[in-house]
Amino acid sequence: MATIKVTFDRRASNTVKGKKFPLVLRISHNRKTRDIPFNLHLKENQYDFTTGKIKGVMSAVRHTKRTIKIYSDVDLWLDEHAGEIKNWEMNRLKSEIEQRFFKKSQSRTILNHGAKYLNRLRIEGRFSTASSYEDALKSLIKYRRHLRGLADSKIKSLFEIKDDKMIPLEEFKDFDMEIKAIDYGFSKDFKAYLLNRYTSKNTPAIFLRSLQAIMNDARKTYEDLKDHKPLSNIKKKSHANAPSPIDLQDIQKIRKLELPPFTPIWDNRNYLLFMFNNMGMNFFDMAILKRFQFEDNRIKYFRKKTHYEGDYFSVLQNAESLEIINHYLNGQDDNEYLFPIIPNNTSPERLYKVNKGKIKIFNKYAGKIAALAGIDKKITTYTLRDTWTNIGLDMGIDIRKISSGLGHSSVQVTEKHYGRSVSEKILDEINAKITKA
Repeated sequence: MATIKVTFDRRASNTVKGKKFPLVLRISHNRKTRDIPFNLHLKENQYDFTTGKIKGVMSAVRHTKRTIKIYSDVDLWLDEHAGEIKNWEMNRLKSEIEQRFFKKSQSRTILNHGAKYLNRLRIEGRFSTASSYEDALKSLIKYRRHLRGLADSKIKSLFEIKDDKMIPLEEFKDFDMEIKAIDYGFSKDFKAYLLNRYTSKNTPAIFLRSLQAIMNDARKTYEDLKDHKPLSNIKKKSHANAPSPIDLQDIQKIRKLELPPFTPIWDNRNYLLFMFNNMGMNFFDMAILKRFQFEDNRIKYFRKKTHYEGDYFSVLQNAESLEIINHYLNGQDDNEYLFPIIPNNTSPERLYKVNKGKIKIFNKYAGKIAALAGIDKKITTYTLRDTWTNIGLDMGIDIRKISSGLGHSSVQVTEKHYGRSVSEKILDEINAKITKA
């Protein structure tokens, strides 16, 4: 059971001139003790431990009433909540008493709580979400730097891991801020900064939603933040990215390119064609394919969606894909990666960051491949998915089948992403029939 007493903190480091000691409320709980100061330094003879009276200082009566009242209120509260408090950690108990009875406002900074939230995501194995949320926090720190007139610079990480906990790095603590200081006005200015800084219309919305998720978690965690919702009225609408496919002729040009074998650009051409042949497979899904997922000339996998597994696919490989796969088969164990994209010893925590780097490399080589093939369109990891869809629609394949191949939850999702392409094809067909001479 937690107990308290009013006493002196007699440590030499806290003793002030005239041999005055801080008067503190000492808490004992689970074999630990913590002191909460009354912000009053007294000599030994200025405090009566029997009566609780303070004398020989200005406003002695007021100080006496305050210390006695706090002691009495805390003692009653501990007794009334003993069953609940017995399971608490000491730091939580001390924090609750400080806030309830000493009116001490707890420091709730965005980086401190962000570290707690991201660490929880890390433990849950939601590394992609944690990485995305950290990117949002990085953008906030960059904005804080910007406000001080400091040059923009790359931030590798905001946190370090100690004793299996995430802790903000010392170099960023000066740019941290109280969550309550993130008000509506600050949020509007921050959004304006993001819109000016990033060419993608979706990046600001993604960052703002990520910060809101962190702040919502803080709001549910701390009583004093329960009504703090500065981002709730800030628009965070995403914009659908217009598909930018190449066509089947472009794919044929890529296939016919004479590239030096066993070189990085040759490997990345293989990856590009493999993704296209597998219904525009996501690059990450391809990168983490294991040897056991190739069986009976089929690739079997669950499409990876953020932190959970999505739709299951079993795709019969065409002759081109089989040739690509056979090139990379080199006696791997069943649980080793099929393609040499991500090192086999990569930890789950690093997997998403490594993948980001591999995507940049792929996109760089895809650009070189496009240039060599005389294709004047930009090719990225997303292009193959859009291309597979667009070619299917051109062939008149039912959109419901296209939707199934993409792993969309409904045809409506497919129409949302590719509605403009579908509408154009329908209108072109109708117009051609009506205006046919």
